[in-house]
Amino acid sequence: MKLALLIGNRHTPWHFRGYRRLRGAPEITVFRAESEIQRRFDERDDEESPFHCEPLHFDTQQGPASFLHALRERYARREPRIRPFAERLQGFDAIQSWELFTDWTAEALEARRRFDIPLAVMVWDNIPFNNEQTEERLAVKRRALRETDRFIVHTERSRRMLLIEGADSSRIVYVPPGVDADLFCPGPSERAAFGLDDGDLVVLFVGWFLPRKGLDFLLMALRELTDRTPGGRPIRLLMVGSGPGRERIEALIARLDLAAHCVFAGSLPYRRMPAAFRSADAFVLPSIATPEWQEQFGMSLIEAMACGTPVIGASSGAIPEIIGDAGLLCQPNDFASLSDALRRLLESDDLRRELSVAARKRVSDRFTLDHFANALSLLYEEIT
Repeated sequence: MKLALLIGNRHTPWHFRGYRRLRGAPEITVFRAESEIQRRFDERDDEESPFHCEPLHFDTQQGPASFLHALRERYARREPRIRPFAERLQGFDAIQSWELFTDWTAEALEARRRFDIPLAVMVWDNIPFNNEQTEERLAVKRRALRETDRFIVHTERSRRMLLIEGADSSRIVYVPPGVDADLFCPGPSERAAFGLDDGDLVVLFVGWFLPRKGLDFLLMALRELTDRTPGGRPIRLLMVGSGPGRERIEALIARLDLAAHCVFAGSLPYRRMPAAFRSADAFVLPSIATPEWQEQFGMSLIEAMACGTPVIGASSGAIPEIIGDAGLLCQPNDFASLSDALRRLLESDDLRRELSVAARKRVSDRFTLDHFANALSLLYEEIT
């Protein structure tokens, strides 16, 4: 089977590991667009893609009107559009795109119509009638709901969203994202590499510094904990990530007088992430909810859980269904609720040991690469 994989601008190693395990070893071609987000992923010095990549371009990057489109993007807030590429999908046996509203899906739908190629669309979104800011997006969504052969969802929330928007339930397939449990597994701590001491209580945050990721609320919760640290041990916050918002976070750290408690590790290569998780006493995903976005999955959650790191998550989007009973939950947008959950976890060695075992088991039972590959293999065997 020849599979065209359209994954937008999120070209990262964890996207590909499960595809390597698909039954029958399909010939996979990844259609990749260059963007600022993609460049930030590339800066992490991650492993090379195992599949052939075909470049895509936005109309602000290439084409006779690219300069004009770039000006409109900058000054009139025009949304860049992917240049048409449906013709390049001819000859594939199946197409997988991402999200109902994207230009990638619009081109995939056109290729399906012209060349009779079955189409699966991976849906992460979990808010009904979201991403309909323009008539073009709304039209693509409506067409995708009518014509897509299979909708791939990773959470129950996404399935319910699709049903509300009118998708046929028989075409919705649950495919659990998988983590490499051989790479992300319990092991010795490497705290010294991050400037941390063995006696520290280490809280880990992984992600962008965007406000929606909730790091601001984690810092406020940390400020409360430093007034009376659990067991009298020093408490440190290790932050792994980058992107817009670093200046805002640094200013808040200064205002809260937390500089001595915070460590910026920057973006780490994928292969180095297990060391960060193993160095932490607690991992926190404090994502907040907004009208346009709620946490869609949280891959860092299952990576932390696979390493046996106790986790705390905000009750936002899909986080509760990912954690299940293998971690603690707090209210989103609520530093006090998060502070209470952190204190409860950090004050109890027994609770941390209990949640460490439960987290690892939950990943083994639900979120391995084999779970992902088996479910996706079955889907493609059905439609091709």
